[in-house]
Amino acid sequence: MKKNYFIAVMMLLIFVVATNAQIVEKGTKLIDVYYGWPNLWTNVAKKSLTDANSYQIKVGSLGPIGGRLEYLASDRVGLGIEVNYSNTSVSWNADAQDGNGNNVVYNYKVSVPRVRAMFAFNFHFGASEEFDAYWKLAAGYSSLSFTYSTNDPTYNDDRINFDLFPVAIRTAVGGRYFITENFHLNAELGLGGGPLMAFGIGTRF
Repeated sequence: MKKNYFIAVMMLLIFVVATNAQIVEKGTKLIDVYYGWPNLWTNVAKKSLTDANSYQIKVGSLGPIGGRLEYLASDRVGLGIEVNYSNTSVSWNADAQDGNGNNVVYNYKVSVPRVRAMFAFNFHFGASEEFDAYWKLAAGYSSLSFTYSTNDPTYNDDRINFDLFPVAIRTAVGGRYFITENFHLNAELGLGGGPLMAFGIGTRF
């Protein structure tokens, strides 16, 4: 008897979930903007560019900041594009001797901007009139560049040139909570191709 009751309750729950109205459906278009954390290149750049002789080290970080555009090809499957940008800057001083043996202080500043552009596949699960949950798989292009300025005549870009495969791949789970029919807050937790955590706002049309 208890077993039959449990099966009946589960079937009822499945029916409710399957028939409940979704806030997104086939034909829905979504736009998100977000700011992410952390910028993983901040620590990488600091450790790679400075050493024990460096002092007055200053590190700046922006983003990742980005946007998403998605089109629901069906009630569950969304196709879209995503672009994000981040930048890390590191500046420091170091004591040295010039060619004449004089003590000098050299200053350095390096910026590491990064841009990613990806195509995304989203699978939307659950059914709610306020909350849209999804799983994402995305892949595309990743661009990493370096700019530097210094008064050290021996410094060159060979010291900051990291060879990287120019491909971005990302998997993530996320959700959108609709405050109104067309305005929502968004959050995402992911690996690769962007931030570990991202929060933002968006709209649908």
